[in-house]
Amino acid sequence: MFKLLAVLALVSASVAHRYKGGIYRQTKNATYDYQNLTWDEAHEYEECDGFVDSYDEQDEGVGKDGAEALNDMHHFMSRHHPKRMEDICIDVEAGPVCPDFHRDNSAGHCGFETVIIPKGKWMVADIDMADEMGVRNAYKGKIFYKYRGPHKIRFVYPAIVKWQLNKNGDRVKGEIAMFLPAEHQSNPPKSEYNEVRIEEWDETKVYLRPYGGYRDDAEFKQQFNLLRRAVDNAGLRYKDNEEWEAGYTYLRYGRQRIEAMVLDSSYKA
Repeated sequence: MFKLLAVLALVSASVAHRYKGGIYRQTKNATYDYQNLTWDEAHEYEECDGFVDSYDEQDEGVGKDGAEALNDMHHFMSRHHPKRMEDICIDVEAGPVCPDFHRDNSAGHCGFETVIIPKGKWMVADIDMADEMGVRNAYKGKIFYKYRGPHKIRFVYPAIVKWQLNKNGDRVKGEIAMFLPAEHQSNPPKSEYNEVRIEEWDETKVYLRPYGGYRDDAEFKQQFNLLRRAVDNAGLRYKDNEEWEAGYTYLRYGRQRIEAMVLDSSYKA
């Protein structure tokens, strides 16, 4: 039971990216060394001139408002360099892993990374658009309690949030999805609840900007505007009625990574 609750806490926080309460004293080991990285090195693509205002990367051991973190471990509650993929997709024996997303730093262009998401099966649940905590509740109340938990399906990064946009660019429909691990791809457990369904998605090309913060930050929302500008400048086309978010990290446990994505409109596998 304790192990189950621990996993639930990890994942519900990872997909929610919302709660930012009082000073949190972190106790998890921190091994990252990002202070000496340039913006391009940390984000793993070349940034466009004039896109990003400079900011100071917080020192290890310093939390929000300069408060010291327990055991001299960093605690980032504000904008910082995003956690790099090499520090996320760890060995299956040690913890969560990632599907085989092919990543390209979009050499020759600036302001975004290009990623191919392979064809595969996903657990999918609808988001209640009237619920302020709709993303978190769609995961916790639907995917975890009604599918992942009962079937003891291990966690695989990332959690994808798909938003449908109207002609004004407003979000009118949302879904949250998680990739089924390899052992369940060919024969996923049957869902006993209408709230969770299994979908097979075709291979997809996305353009993205990683962000080192939280999904309700104004700066994260701005990443979609910058991303579209960069993709437009590169002469590439994307779907204007859809945008995705990909969450990779455990909320409030150190360095974060969430990605703003748009989909290539003409890609054929």
